[in-house]
Amino acid sequence: MRNHRLLLLTIAGAAAAILASSSPAQEPGETSTLRVGTFDSRAVAIAFYRSPPFQERVAGLLTESRAARESGDAWRVMQIEKYKPAMSHRMHQQGFSTGSVREIMQELDTELQRVAEDAGVSVIISRWEVAFSNPAVELIDVTPQVVALIDSSEEALAMIRDIQESEPVPWEQLLAHEEDRRPIVDEIRPVIDEQGVEAGIGRYLELRDAACEHHRAQLEAAAEEYDFSEAQLNELGYYYLSAGETEIAIEIFKLNVEAYPKAFNTYDSLGEGYMEAGQTDLAVENYMRSLELNPENDNARQMLERMGVEHEDAG
Repeated sequence: MRNHRLLLLTIAGAAAAILASSSPAQEPGETSTLRVGTFDSRAVAIAFYRSPPFQERVAGLLTESRAARESGDAWRVMQIEKYKPAMSHRMHQQGFSTGSVREIMQELDTELQRVAEDAGVSVIISRWEVAFSNPAVELIDVTPQVVALIDSSEEALAMIRDIQESEPVPWEQLLAHEEDRRPIVDEIRPVIDEQGVEAGIGRYLELRDAACEHHRAQLEAAAEEYDFSEAQLNELGYYYLSAGETEIAIEIFKLNVEAYPKAFNTYDSLGEGYMEAGQTDLAVENYMRSLELNPENDNARQMLERMGVEHEDAG
């Protein structure tokens, strides 16, 4: 409530400033409209989490986790493993419900001024934070302009339209789903161990297709019962890679590439699998593809250099 009061005071102050500076003086009965830009925080969050800068952060976290495992730093591994579900929880709050995206908007600080000027608005806030507005306030949707600061592609614009056609998931429903969801690796790892990797992949596809059929939405949003996120298969692949089951790891990484063909980290992981298997050509091919999707992926550059491929060749 305190934030809402502060927001209303901010808007009221801006309105007072506009009214005070208006010229000529208003006649009795005239009103001055305050234009406030609003945005759908879900669209901003999903655009941000799909962006190369965020994917780079995830890659850095995975690289750090990998290094910690190799060095035997169990404490750091535990810290990172605890951070992952917390980050996933936050992403779901922001991407599917009405969770605040303040930290994302802070990264767009300087660009937001340009959006405000172009739209002719004095304030930009999440549409879910507007507790009340009177007729003197005109609410202007600037969601496309804000999202364009992160991703201006046609795909992003289509995503905005799809998101804004649906209502946010209520918090209590979102929390209930998160508590009920099980890691997909817990379901398919026993199948792989008992029946082989092909059976495990078949089970994964069966569950994924059932979830998508039920929800008809993005894969990340599809599962009520299982977590089908990119990190799940990546974790499972590294589980088998660290256990010396390189062929199984490669099949899991390939499945992740199929599920997330635009995620640079899936190709990065597959490249490592092929490198461990001594299949240098395929390793180079996948590291190069990872760099195409994210030219800032330093891990891919380092791996290519280790195999004698200059990183300039990956541009």
